[in-house]
Amino acid sequence: MSDNKSSFDKLVEGLDSDDRKEMLQRINSTSNQSVQFIDRDKNIDDSHLTISLKLKNETAFYKFVLWLRSFFSKKNIESLYNDDLISNMASKIRREHPGLINQKEKLLDNVFYERLLEMKNASDFFKPYFSILNQDRGNFYVFLSSFVCPELTEKINSEADPFTLTFEKEDNIEVKNGLLKKLDEILKDMNPSVKNKIYSAIINVNWLYSFVSLPYLHFISQFTSLIGNNYTCPYNNSKNDYDAFARVFDNVKSIENEVLESIYLFSQKKELKNAQQKDVEKAVKDFLNSANYHFASIQMYISIISTESLGKIIHNDYNWTADNIDGVEAWFPLYRAEWRRILDLRWNEWLRERKKNQLGKNLKINFNLDNFPVMEYLPWKDMWISSPFSFKLTGGMLSWFYINKYDSIIQPLHDVVMEGIFLKSDNRKEYSEGLNLFATANEQVGSLLEKLSPKGTYGEIFNEFSGNKVRSFQMQNQIDSMIASTEAEIKESTKMFIKGANMIDVVFHGIFDETKDGEHEGLQNIMLIKGNQNRIFRDKLVEIRHLIKLTVFYLTELIPIDASTEKI
Repeated sequence: MSDNKSSFDKLVEGLDSDDRKEMLQRINSTSNQSVQFIDRDKNIDDSHLTISLKLKNETAFYKFVLWLRSFFSKKNIESLYNDDLISNMASKIRREHPGLINQKEKLLDNVFYERLLEMKNASDFFKPYFSILNQDRGNFYVFLSSFVCPELTEKINSEADPFTLTFEKEDNIEVKNGLLKKLDEILKDMNPSVKNKIYSAIINVNWLYSFVSLPYLHFISQFTSLIGNNYTCPYNNSKNDYDAFARVFDNVKSIENEVLESIYLFSQKKELKNAQQKDVEKAVKDFLNSANYHFASIQMYISIISTESLGKIIHNDYNWTADNIDGVEAWFPLYRAEWRRILDLRWNEWLRERKKNQLGKNLKINFNLDNFPVMEYLPWKDMWISSPFSFKLTGGMLSWFYINKYDSIIQPLHDVVMEGIFLKSDNRKEYSEGLNLFATANEQVGSLLEKLSPKGTYGEIFNEFSGNKVRSFQMQNQIDSMIASTEAEIKESTKMFIKGANMIDVVFHGIFDETKDGEHEGLQNIMLIKGNQNRIFRDKLVEIRHLIKLTVFYLTELIPIDASTEKI
C-alpha cells in the first residue's frame, strides 16, 4: 500500500506524526514549562460568602454597633455592613498596592492603567493566532487532541483509517459505513480521563481566547490624564468593561506547553509549510518564550489586582461576583463531526489510490511499465522550498508518450492524410483537424520538457534559485508562476491530446471496423498505400490506434486522480 500522509497523519504540513512527536519532545525537554497562573482570591475561604452569611459570623459586639448605627442613620444593617467591608477592602488594597485605586475619589488609578496596558500588549501578541484557529474550531480540536492525547489519534489511525484496508477490498458504502461506525465507537468509548484531558485543554484555549477578546481599547479610552502622566478612570465609567475583565481574571486557566504548541503550529501551517525542521523547532521555542513572557505579565496582574475585591469596590456591593466565561460544552459534536469529515476525505483518498493501484497493475501489460511514468524534469522537486504540483500523473503520461512513442507513430499518421483517398471528404477534414491537434499537443509537451530541462528557460532559473540560500517573496512568486504555467500547459496539452486522438479514432473506425456509424467511411486505396509494404502499414496503423486509445483511457482516468490529489 502507498505511503500516504494526509489528514490522519500529516497534522503539521511537512511533519508526519512521528516527526512531530520527536520534535515536540526535544522542544519540551529544553524549554521551560509555561507559567502556571495562581489566583490569590481562590485562597480566601470566605471570599464568596454573601453579606448575610458573613454577617452571621461577626462578633456580637460588632453586630450591636451596627444596630446602633442603623438606628441613628436610618440605614439598614446590611447596607452599613457592606460599606464597612468595602472600606476595609479598599484600605487593604491601598496599603498593599499604592496607586491602584483612589477610594476617596472613586477612581481606578495609574497603576491599574499601567497593568491594563500590559494586558493589552499580551493580548496583541496572542490575538493573531486565533484569527485562523476560529475559522474552524472542529479542525483545531482534532489537532489539539493529537498533542494532549496522541494515543487517541493513534487508535483512530490504526482502527478506523480507510488506508488500513487493502486495495482488494470492495469500495461500497457498507465498507465506508463500517469505518464510520468504528470511529463512532472509539469516540463513544473514549476513556473518561482522555476525554477530560481534551475538554480541559479546550477550556484553557477558550480562556486564552476570552482574554484576547476583552475590550482593551474601550477600557483604556475611559482613562484620562488631568495631571501629568497620571491616568485615572471613575468607577462608574469602568463598570461594564471591568465586568468583562472580571469574567476572565476570576476564572484563570493555566496553559500547558502542549496547548501553546498546538495553537502556534495550527495557526502557522501555511507559514511553516516550506520551513526545515530545525527552523520549525526554533520558531516554536521562540513562541513559547514570548508566550511565557506575556504569561508572566498576566500573573503579575493577577497578583496585584484582586479581581473579586476590586469588583466589589467598583460596584460598592459586597455581594457582587464575576460572571463565568461562556462554556465550551458543545465541543464534542464539533470534534466528532470533524473526525467524520476527515474520514470522508480519507475515504476519497483511498478510492483514488485504489483506482491508481488498479490502473498500475495494467501498466506492465499495456506499456511494459512497472510504475506510473513521471516527467523527466521537475526542477522544483528537490529545492529547499516545497512547491505543490497538480499534474504529476497526467504530465508523466504525456511526457512518456512524447519521448517514447510520438516520433515512431507520427509519420504513418501523416501518410494517411497525404496518400489516402477518403470516400467522404468530411472524414479527411476531420482526420486532418484531429491529427493537427494531436501533433500540436505532443509538440507542446516537447517544448515544455525543454523549458524544464537544466538548460531550458525554466530549468536555468530553478538552478539559480536552488543555489540561493536567501529566500524572498519575489522568488516564491516566480516559482509559483512557473509551476502554474507548467500546469496550464499540461492541462491544455492533455485536452488537445484527448480531443485530437478521439477525432483520429472515429475516422479509423470508418477505415478498419466492419460496422459503420453512417458518418465515417474507409479509404478507397487502403489496400494500395505503400505498395508491397501495405500489410505492414495497415498493421502499424492498427497498432497505433490501439496505443492511442489506451493512452487516452489512462489520461482520462488519471485526470480526476490528479485533481483530487492533496497538494503536498
